[in-house]
Amino acid sequence: MLLLASFSVLAESALSPTQSVEQSQASPALSLLQDYQQAYHQRQYEISYIIVRQGHIEPVRFIHGVVDGVEVAHRLYLNGPANEAVYRQNSVAFFEPGQQPYSLASSRLPGMFGSLAAVDLEHLQDNYDLVIAGKSRVAGRPAQVMRIVPKTGDLYGLYFWVDFSSQLPLRLDVVDQSGELVEQHMAVTLAEFDTPSEWMKELASLDMPNAVVGKDMLDEKAHQLNWKLGWYPKGMEVVQHEQHALAVLSESVDYVKLSDGLFDISVYANAIGKTNPLREQLVRQGATSLHTLVKQGIEFTVVGEIPPETASKIAADVKIGPYLETPLEPVQ
Repeated sequence: MLLLASFSVLAESALSPTQSVEQSQASPALSLLQDYQQAYHQRQYEISYIIVRQGHIEPVRFIHGVVDGVEVAHRLYLNGPANEAVYRQNSVAFFEPGQQPYSLASSRLPGMFGSLAAVDLEHLQDNYDLVIAGKSRVAGRPAQVMRIVPKTGDLYGLYFWVDFSSQLPLRLDVVDQSGELVEQHMAVTLAEFDTPSEWMKELASLDMPNAVVGKDMLDEKAHQLNWKLGWYPKGMEVVQHEQHALAVLSESVDYVKLSDGLFDISVYANAIGKTNPLREQLVRQGATSLHTLVKQGIEFTVVGEIPPETASKIAADVKIGPYLETPLEPVQ
């Protein structure tokens, strides 16, 4: 489960920010997403919503504002130990139980609402069909409903409800290829403001924690682990290849991130020794799947907002260099 938490920290979209598309040429669904992205980044608002994963309900509060031209956002999980994140000027600060606060370079807060607000819409249309699906009501507010349908069967699709009056998010359902609900984000209340709240003004001047930076792996031949990705879903691109230190391990691990701008996939590779237990597992938590597989002395973990079958296919098709036919000795 700790790697699931690490994924939420590391998996932020590294594709280009939204590029403008001419409104006169845009489909109704595309126009709706353009309006949503503009409202998400420019308005002052607060949304209380719930995340439903496999029967478990998690309440969240999200506050957004623009203070002297600077976009600021705050996300707080309302149950259990305090777990919050602050976005400001392409940086996200994380305040999590049991860890020292830290920051990561990021164009958005993690989460599906933020992903849709940051995705490049031209790139999105290369991999998904955008379809208006009707009208509905969420949290007592009229909403326009749209579908985001993947062009490959290896990824999830979305139903997305956008408030008619404000163009802000009201509900998002992640669904599998058969249309079954996998994860749901649904607003309970939505409040808009004319000016930034005092809390937003305070966050705009907050001293952000120290940034965490991964070590780029520029010299592949000099690296200890000789491996590369094999198959991965069409439309995904490698956007990061680094080494990261994770809380679950004392040493750093190889890290590759794939993204199509909407969903992210992280792949970790860690050398194990003969005395290490084989920790093979397949876990799904809402839309996030985690598959750990040991191959030729290397433990590979694939984690992302993808179906379990897709995570398994990625892990199974990893390619390993010929000189790693036997397990490596554990790092001392």
